[in-house]
Amino acid sequence: MRYLSFITLALLANGVAAQELEFVFDEPALEAADTGGPDLSFTLGTTYGELAGTPLRSVFGRMDIGATHDLGALGYLEWAATARAADAGLGVETAFALNRLTLQNSSGDLSWKIGKYRIGWGEVEGAPVLDVVNGALSLDTVGAPGDELPGQWFLGADYFAGSATVSAFVNVAPEVAHALPAAPAGADYEVGAQVKIPFENGEASLYAARLLPQAGVVNMADFTSYAEPYTLLGFSANRAAGDFLFEIDVAAKSGLQRSTLAGLSPHDRIDVALGVEYAASNTMQITAALMAQRWTEQTAVYYIPDPMLGPPIATPQESLSYMLSVRDTWLDGKLSVSANLLGSPDGAMQFTGLSASYAVSDAWKIEGNAGFVSAAPGTPFSMLDGMQQFGISATYYY
Repeated sequence: MRYLSFITLALLANGVAAQELEFVFDEPALEAADTGGPDLSFTLGTTYGELAGTPLRSVFGRMDIGATHDLGALGYLEWAATARAADAGLGVETAFALNRLTLQNSSGDLSWKIGKYRIGWGEVEGAPVLDVVNGALSLDTVGAPGDELPGQWFLGADYFAGSATVSAFVNVAPEVAHALPAAPAGADYEVGAQVKIPFENGEASLYAARLLPQAGVVNMADFTSYAEPYTLLGFSANRAAGDFLFEIDVAAKSGLQRSTLAGLSPHDRIDVALGVEYAASNTMQITAALMAQRWTEQTAVYYIPDPMLGPPIATPQESLSYMLSVRDTWLDGKLSVSANLLGSPDGAMQFTGLSASYAVSDAWKIEGNAGFVSAAPGTPFSMLDGMQQFGISATYYY
């Protein structure tokens, strides 16, 4: 479930700020398993909402298809694609996406994967402190199953060294979203590595990567979007204690771009997320997280564009955000409900999301959701103040 991907899209003009607000609640399963045939589903739905007094209406249809094929000595071939058609009052628009196409295999202590897929880093659910490898989402991904979200083209490998696992990847075609005209750029790449070490009741990981921002950073001197590489060094860990799971993500990011009115300059930032998951019962899970970021220096005033085309918005040296999620199931797992609260303690933005799904049968599922946004004026979120959106859909699994 991705309630806030539409907020991420609206904030692309704000550079790094956009990448910090991709709250993710589901991670795709990347391990191959021979399904014996394609998984196919059809979804029909409608959404209704309002933003700044303007009604938001849409009718959409989506087809998701995917399969895994056992190729014997060659390994496993896995793929997934989505076709979507939507009418928001301006005519029918269609889109097709190949979300996943991978070939993976293993030999001894080494396994490898090549193709288009997603990589999940970090431990704190919904926090983009370390989960910054994938590209930004779009409106087409709202409501899509977690394993059908679009990936990027990677070459990855895992080496199992005793109890530890060493993972590495190379991305030769990284994707960057730009809300304003982008500066000319040549071919670029991303590369990263992770070392995962288990310990009693938990595990810890170390990370190192050269990455591009998920969204371009706007140069206030020429209103052009740039995407310069930066370096990430990180640490994460989780530990179980009874019904609780405690998590931490820490990242040092150097070379991130910020803009004064005169132009861009590279800067360093520390990001931290603390999370806890509580199994309140066999069916109910409560998740809470607190995320903070701090630029290591603030010797000038740094700006991002105003989404409403007003004066540039000054950005603080420190920021703090929170997340609270409650999920439960009833009727032997047929009915699933969730409530999510996301925002910042200073009141710059708050999002409330509610959703429910009911499995009518093995073949049919009905889903409904509602989302509400409040935002303070003079912030990057001001254009979303008062936004409300409701949706209902039915999915048939073939």
